[in-house]
Amino acid sequence: MPQRGTPEVEWQRAGAATDTTLPDTTPVVEAILERLPALPVGSVVLDLACGTGQPTFVLARDRPGLKVLGVDVTPVLIEQAQEKARANSVQNASFGVMSVDQLELEDRSMDAAISHFGLLQEGNLAASGHELARVLAPGAPFSFATFDDMALNTLMSTIERILSGHVPADTLPDFDYLTRLAVPGLRERVLREARLEQFHTAIFRWSVPLPSFDAVWQIASGPVPFARAFDALDSADVGRVRSDLEDAVSQYRNDGGAFVFPMACRLFWGHR
Repeated sequence: MPQRGTPEVEWQRAGAATDTTLPDTTPVVEAILERLPALPVGSVVLDLACGTGQPTFVLARDRPGLKVLGVDVTPVLIEQAQEKARANSVQNASFGVMSVDQLELEDRSMDAAISHFGLLQEGNLAASGHELARVLAPGAPFSFATFDDMALNTLMSTIERILSGHVPADTLPDFDYLTRLAVPGLRERVLREARLEQFHTAIFRWSVPLPSFDAVWQIASGPVPFARAFDALDSADVGRVRSDLEDAVSQYRNDGGAFVFPMACRLFWGHR
């Protein structure tokens, strides 16, 4: 997620905590994989910017005849993914440290590609698109999710809005950048310029249920993406942020005291 500061340091700091302190995106993973067609046994699927391996492991479990290669630029996330693979005896998933805009892979060596909020979001978008096209075999399918207008992600945008009233802007994730990338046609043009012309795109909506405000606060105060903002707060400021946030999210509380946050992203799927 783009940060005005140093995002890689934040991900290094977070490590495995990203699995438990970010909103649940399981429905997005399912939507990505549903759009990936059946593949021959032995096919190799590339998971771009895989993090700790959520899409990788789901695909490896659900389609055991495939081989899945997860890559990410952040070493600690790859280490966590490798540890998960060892702990769960996952034989058909492997991981490597590399950037999506400079893949250390042979031309046309991948039979398919997926990405869960990692492709066409930051860095050199044109280079990422060309790298995707370069490593995919002719006719190979791809399916990935990106953030769209961040206002559609009610939980994260509300947290960011409340924090923006208490901390310097350069300590916050750059949600405006992600929203600018959602301008209609921008990512589509990147794909077409990479000669990935056969694709579809659509907004995908899901909801994040949380049982209590404490669960909301755990996400807000977790290691990503707002850690640098919380580092800028003293204890009194933290109390004020908590109070302001509790008021702001009350509109998403149901009669039972739990919360339901509408979320949205954009899906792209097609083939080389």
